[in-house]
Amino acid sequence: MFDNTHLATALLEPLETTVVAGSAAPAAIRDFFKSGNGVRFSSIFGEFKSRFFDKIEKARPDVAYRKYRLLSIAPDSPIISELGGEDQVEGSVAAALALVRQQGRGERGFLQTNGYANIFYARDRKGALCAIRIGWAEDGWVLDAIPVKDPVAWNGKHEIFCPVSGLTAG
Repeated sequence: MFDNTHLATALLEPLETTVVAGSAAPAAIRDFFKSGNGVRFSSIFGEFKSRFFDKIEKARPDVAYRKYRLLSIAPDSPIISELGGEDQVEGSVAAALALVRQQGRGERGFLQTNGYANIFYARDRKGALCAIRIGWAEDGWVLDAIPVKDPVAWNGKHEIFCPVSGLTAG
């Protein structure tokens, strides 16, 4: 008799990749939200502000991000595990916000703008790994941060974004 109890079910379907340009200078996260930057924000939740507004990220090289379609409802832990662990999923808030800037008014692009979330992982100013939820509402971008230790489960309409090494856009 065949025992399939040890077969893993894939949670994620790999989609396309893109390269986010690096920055030669440190990035103060708060500066992304200044007026006149071409990005329309609808709501920035207090949890995101308290965890990231006072964070300054180091200068960074260009980085490729791959997006994945979430195939079933899942909390962060199995998603992170499938992607290779916390070290593999951790990206920068500045890179995620650079992608938002490319679609500042909700234009079509690499991020989905259909009301479902684009999920990135980054460490807050105290070092806790958080899921950064970025989504387009009718009147602008919505941002929130949820510690990965919280039992939030994401539905299959959300997309997960992970930095990848050795890849080019496509």
